[in-house]
Amino acid sequence: MTYSIKQLLSHRLRLSSRFAKRSRKLSKAETKLARSVFGDSIELDAVQLKTAWWVLKNYAVSPNGNIYFHPEDWVADFSNASLSKQSWLIHELTHVWQLQQGLKVVRGAIINRRYEYDLKLGKPFFKYGIEQQARMVQDYFIRHQLGKDCQDLQACIPFLTPEPDIKNDKPFTV
Repeated sequence: MTYSIKQLLSHRLRLSSRFAKRSRKLSKAETKLARSVFGDSIELDAVQLKTAWWVLKNYAVSPNGNIYFHPEDWVADFSNASLSKQSWLIHELTHVWQLQQGLKVVRGAIINRRYEYDLKLGKPFFKYGIEQQARMVQDYFIRHQLGKDCQDLQACIPFLTPEPDIKNDKPFTV
């Protein structure tokens, strides 16, 4: 079945008018959440959270330093959302961080869509795929929030710094 340009534009107009466009900067609480993972290694001031009709539901994309969500997935403030939603933001912010490091996120995500990873001692973070890197940071965030051990991920993710060993009052070694 073929469609004329007029039909396609009409369909796009119906879709875009069905969903109000939204756009905002990160809230102060979301910025604090991001800093708890990325520290000062990411520039957050210019990041915009936006809705776009072309993003699939339950997906987000970060092709240009902004994060795009399907309109039905809009979250007013991720800092007040579930751990799952917060970790989704962290995952997408990892793509923003990757862009800021000069990685070609869109090309990398198209070429390698693997999210699952095998964490290998000594394997550099940048040797993992774009989505694997983001999943690793997301997994770190979840484990850290749940109070679980994350030293293996801390050793691999370049912007994470080891937390001090409170019992011995000295940094732990990896």
